[in-house]
Amino acid sequence: MPPKNFTCKLCGYCCLNLLEAYYTSLHPDDIELWRKEGREDILAWVVVTSTNNPYDRYHAWISPITGEDVKRCPWLRKLPNKSEYICRIDEVKPKHCRQYPTSRKHAEDTGCRGFD
Repeated sequence: MPPKNFTCKLCGYCCLNLLEAYYTSLHPDDIELWRKEGREDILAWVVVTSTNNPYDRYHAWISPITGEDVKRCPWLRKLPNKSEYICRIDEVKPKHCRQYPTSRKHAEDTGCRGFD
């Protein structure tokens, strides 16, 4: 869970600036959930590395077309006629997304306005 007194402003900053907001490693539980839920659409954006560290084995969001890291989350959508964004995979979004930001300092360091 995000820190006390944090309120997401739906600005999308964390998802528009992935490499600034958080690392791209996924928790193994995310992979397990997506496999269980049959979310091949999400798994297509994940690359498996050869490391023995389970917490550094899976990387998101890698374009299935180009094989390159993307700068913004592929699941982010801007709400029509608003300056707000939503997550299209909110119910199964990665653990690091659900826990963002990890602290007030993390929010400030990554441009998050959730404490404003």
